[in-house]
Amino acid sequence: MKSLAQHKEIRVLFLFIFTAVMDSFKTFRNIAFFQELSDEEINILVSISTPRLLRKKEKLAEPGQSFNHLFIMSHGLLRFFFDDENGTESNLFLPSEKEASIMETPESYSEETERKYTIEAVIESHIFLFNKSEFEELAFQHRGIYNVYLKSLKMIINIAKTRIEQFCSTSPHSRYEEFLEKRPFTSQNANRKYIANFLGITPNSLSRMTARIHKKRNDRKK
Repeated sequence: MKSLAQHKEIRVLFLFIFTAVMDSFKTFRNIAFFQELSDEEINILVSISTPRLLRKKEKLAEPGQSFNHLFIMSHGLLRFFFDDENGTESNLFLPSEKEASIMETPESYSEETERKYTIEAVIESHIFLFNKSEFEELAFQHRGIYNVYLKSLKMIINIAKTRIEQFCSTSPHSRYEEFLEKRPFTSQNANRKYIANFLGITPNSLSRMTARIHKKRNDRKK
């Protein structure tokens, strides 16, 4: 028999899915990334979307598993990571609702057959899934959807480009200061271990940088 807690969780999930289906049009219309779409195109995307609620640390995709979907986040924070040869996690992306785009697994961009990335919710996150083949077929039929998809791909490329340039030409301290300035939502909600790894520094170094930045800000207020 299911426990009371299990029944409660099932009710919460059912309520989320029911509400998401009923309010999907309004939710999509409020996603900044979809602002340029017509009502017809929004309705088309709603019709092929599947709402999904990810609990904290719940995984959306894992190594060795098939994942043939695109998705967009309406609320939350995710991390894309893989384990290196020593078993150490490397966080490649930390996308939040503030940097919403149409996403997929990193392997999909290069059409790698072996899946090594994990996509995990850092906090409770609401996403909408799209079958990739179905979405791309519709993109060729509707200019607005095509433009949004192209825009998302360019955004992913630009994010990767920025990260490469940061690691090649800026100091860890500069990377952290820019991270705090441009991504306050992520800095406030992500585990500090994830942030440190994302920036290519140790958690201890991150703590020292944080202390120096706070001291500098406090000195300015005096």
